Amino acid sequence: MSGRKDIEARLDRSLQNQVRVPRLDASFDAAVWARIEAEESRATNPAATATPSRAQRASRWLAISNSIGIAVTLGVALYFLLRTFGVDAPAVNLDVNVPMPAISEDTVTQIVTALGQVLGVVALVFGLSFTAIGRRVRASFS
Repeated sequence: MSGRKDIEARLDRSLQNQVRVPRLDASFDAAVWARIEAEESRATNPAATATPSRAQRASRWLAISNSIGIAVTLGVALYFLLRTFGVDAPAVNLDVNVPMPAISEDTVTQIVTALGQVLGVVALVFGLSFTAIGRRVRASFS
């Protein structure tokens, strides 16, 4: 057993002699702190952040569109709540007096048949896209 420990000790000394590690002194520490300060000043510099990134602009537009959607939803909900409880809400006249076009039974049957077939094909393709063949086909397009 002592022979094995001697070999390990010699290997350890040999490795220590081969690998030279520079001493970390005050100059290294000063360089690290200078780099940290440069990063912080760049992050807080208003000139560097004057132009918003693409993600920030998209986020801003998403917030604006969400605000508009919330306002419209609240307005419609308030209108119907007022109408439900009998409060005189401003009446909206939607009577435009536009006559409905006359569509024959045969035309309706043809449209429903065609749309049913299209819907069936779309459902079949959607279902097949989750199989092994569908994954290969999707991979060939991307």
